[in-house]
Amino acid sequence: MNGGVSVIICCHNSAKRLPETLRHLAAQQVPDGLPWEVLVIDNASMDDTAETALRCWPSVALAPLRVVSEPQAGLSHARIRGIQEARHEIISFIDDDNWVSTDWIKRVDAIFVNCPEIGASGGRIEAVCEITPPDWFESIQGYYAVGRQHLRSGDITKTSGTLLCGAGLNLRTAAVRKLLDNGFVCMMSDRKGNLLSTGGDTEICFALRESGWRFWYDDALVLRHFIPKERLQWSYALRLMRGMGEASALFELYLFALNRPPFHARPAWKKSWLFSALKALRQLGAVILSHPSDCFRQPEGSPHALNFKMCSGRWVALWALCGRYKKLGEEIRRSPWVHVKSKAC
Repeated sequence: MNGGVSVIICCHNSAKRLPETLRHLAAQQVPDGLPWEVLVIDNASMDDTAETALRCWPSVALAPLRVVSEPQAGLSHARIRGIQEARHEIISFIDDDNWVSTDWIKRVDAIFVNCPEIGASGGRIEAVCEITPPDWFESIQGYYAVGRQHLRSGDITKTSGTLLCGAGLNLRTAAVRKLLDNGFVCMMSDRKGNLLSTGGDTEICFALRESGWRFWYDDALVLRHFIPKERLQWSYALRLMRGMGEASALFELYLFALNRPPFHARPAWKKSWLFSALKALRQLGAVILSHPSDCFRQPEGSPHALNFKMCSGRWVALWALCGRYKKLGEEIRRSPWVHVKSKAC
């Protein structure tokens, strides 16, 4: 495999958003001799996403652009197709509404070249809002993939939580392909069309870390995330928080199964479905009893309404896992990728 960077843009009906994203990529200031490419994964689009990509990419651009069709809808499917198609040693996932800084390719390449033990990296994300954002936006901007992902630059491998978000997520190609070769499969559906399910990027991060790869955060690695006015509506925020609540149930199951902090010291009964379900039900009941009006009327800007949506999403997800929770945990623990460590580490 050649050195360099494969930028992967997973697209579903992205014709309106792609031109600006590609314009920023085409303006990259890349050192001589550093190869890179752009892959547009056309994920079951029903508009002219493919034609727009080819039309908007300059004929004199510093890197080639390819359009690859992935007919099976779902962000995880599009990402896996991109991983399979990449021709370079580093993969950089850019969303169709992400505008990268002119030094993006250069900085991403330097991180992986200088640190061969690094399997994933990410940077700071700034919001570019189509309209003036509402007052409540700042308090939940992290759920929109906006802001500093960590307090300082450097190695974040031992940091608790989900590590890095999917927008601007950079991966070592050999590392993530080895995961797939060893049977890694995303359990979370990730986004399909207008559904706000999420979590595929977190699963990849968990799996890479468990395989022994290290993670790096660079606050100077910057992209801007364009947020259209429709996503700044209160109804969208409520849907987003419900989706995050649903994903949190599986995030916790991963941490239980992999015996990761802060849950590694818990007894087995505190990692059971019953304990998690009762805890989620108690949290949901507490917010309803404390703020019943906000929970059911859901007035704009209410933090209690947002908390209610997240708690209810978590409870619904756990209820759906009833009878399968323990089995899924065992499948994660016994997955081949859990026991295959990288040579770099």
